[in-house]
Amino acid sequence: MPEVKISVICPSYNRATFLEECVRPVMALPETEFILVDDGSTDDTIQTANSLQKRYGGERIVYERLDGNQGAQIARNRGMVIARGELILFCDSDDVLIASGVKELADTLTQHPNLVYAYGKVVITDSALIPLQGISEIGSPFEDSPVEFAGYHWHTMGALYRKSYLEKVGPWNPALTGSQDWEYQARVKMAGGIGRFVNALVGSWRQHEGGRVGTRKFRPDYVKSVVTACNVIIEGAERARHSDISLRRRLARKLIIHALESGAHTEISLRRHCLAEAATAVSGDKKYSIITKGLQITPPWFDGMIWNHLIEK
Repeated sequence: MPEVKISVICPSYNRATFLEECVRPVMALPETEFILVDDGSTDDTIQTANSLQKRYGGERIVYERLDGNQGAQIARNRGMVIARGELILFCDSDDVLIASGVKELADTLTQHPNLVYAYGKVVITDSALIPLQGISEIGSPFEDSPVEFAGYHWHTMGALYRKSYLEKVGPWNPALTGSQDWEYQARVKMAGGIGRFVNALVGSWRQHEGGRVGTRKFRPDYVKSVVTACNVIIEGAERARHSDISLRRRLARKLIIHALESGAHTEISLRRHCLAEAATAVSGDKKYSIITKGLQITPPWFDGMIWNHLIEK
């Protein structure tokens, strides 16, 4: 069996039409395997996977099928179990990687053994992979401070990790239905390893009409997931002894925004939950205590007015 340096782990659910474009650039990278974890698809994913294996070889295209639709995080965790590479990259099946950018990340890790991950930039495109105008690429350097644990500095497919380091970070959180990559990225930062930003384009994030892991519409389960993620980050930062008020305020602001969103959609119990968690996050902070207590007594129509103002910006 040929040596594998990079394992690209790709969950997929009913995305057979995108798989060829997703796989092709990965096959341009030697010593790389593409692990396709089929999350219970009901389309032609099995047949497409078989075709790709015949074209590129069963050693390079690894196909794994889950029972039922369990979620992208479960699929990624399964991919980690069977990955043979010393370096790991996660992508979604409608994404398209750029081989030269991934190679730059791999070269950076090879040349600098002290680094445990390297990440670059991802461009946002339309369905035809044409970059959207006026929208910034995802991927930027960040300062080594607790508040940046809650930042979003690379796209899911924008980072290449040492597998040994991810074993320390732990698996993707199966309890989350949204903000999975944000919470996972926070744990990568909090685990203490050194990463580096590489000014290279690593992939294209395709925007299309199909369902995505993320969401643009209001979903109560997504908001609950964000609350869970915020708590995980706070608890992780405390364990790492890197929690401070700037981090807690940043997470509290996120929770307050989702409280307003929930109130605007008349999800009153969820609104209360978000505000309660925000208050806990900044317990003892006079300014934020006033804000959370004030919002707890305001009517839902007030939430709707503020929320509409926020989304218009």
